[in-house]
Amino acid sequence: MRPRQLLTPLLVVPALALAACGTTDAPAAAGTPSAPAATTSGPITVTDGRGKEVTLDAPATRVVSLEWNTTEDVVTLGVQPVGVADVEGYGSWVSASPLTGTPVDVGTRTEPSLESVAEAEPDLILGIVGSVPESAMAQMEKIAPVVLLTGADASRPIALMKENFTTTAKLLGKQDRAAEVLADLDATIAAGSQAIAAAGKAGTPFSLSYIYAEGNSFSLRMHGPGSFAIAVASELGLTPAWTETGDEAWGLSTLDLEGLTRLPEGTEFGYWGNADTDDPLADLADNKLWNSLAFVKADRVHRMGVGIWIYGGPASAKQWVADIVAAVGA
Repeated sequence: MRPRQLLTPLLVVPALALAACGTTDAPAAAGTPSAPAATTSGPITVTDGRGKEVTLDAPATRVVSLEWNTTEDVVTLGVQPVGVADVEGYGSWVSASPLTGTPVDVGTRTEPSLESVAEAEPDLILGIVGSVPESAMAQMEKIAPVVLLTGADASRPIALMKENFTTTAKLLGKQDRAAEVLADLDATIAAGSQAIAAAGKAGTPFSLSYIYAEGNSFSLRMHGPGSFAIAVASELGLTPAWTETGDEAWGLSTLDLEGLTRLPEGTEFGYWGNADTDDPLADLADNKLWNSLAFVKADRVHRMGVGIWIYGGPASAKQWVADIVAAVGA
């Protein structure tokens, strides 16, 4: 997978074969409690990210998910989707709430296949605003109710994540489970904050980027204070080293290598990667500018977020907390 395809717009299986992968209360991700009984019977009405009211007759059990963060949340809540956009990519980048069974791959996260979605026979199609091209929306809504959540908001990244998770739980009738998961996340953040403080790292400048290497040219996707990853780091007691706000949704901006000289003294520099991507530090090994940076000289460079979807829900957020504490608080 090419790195520039990771963010969505911010920027065919017979029904019989699907029956086994559309059940609720399937085994939850490792380390999470088993799902309690549904806490809603129906009908259920929510207002989605488009400002549209959507009503289900009863909690959804056959969900097609069009975005990785919505897929993660559905699985975290104990429901295995019948259809998922980019199944292979999800398995590579999202380890917190793995898929089980064989959900239909319904296409890409920006161009879902109407035919594949229909064959999955969903009772709910769930994604983020932009998941369904406007030209296909009327046809998609003939298949099943469509709920599109707000994908990102740099003014309230953590609050939005919790809001989306709670809305998804309501659609699935899993409010009790959602409350448990969110309480566990809050406890994990509190413990992580204590660990950072105990290590004497409270207030330490922390930066996260994705490094693009194209020959001898390098650019960086910088995560600003409103990005979800840095917002979580701030909750742990760290200080955003990169203070530019970036775009209004994701809190991201682009920087060249020389711009890293603007990071403050004492910065802990994290760069995001994955097992399926090359480590860009190999390309930077002989770069004089890179090697002159204070955090490089001080060995405060950390490859982070391997297998962690840092734009995900509470399950991925827990992993991210542990990763930050391991890298910075060690």
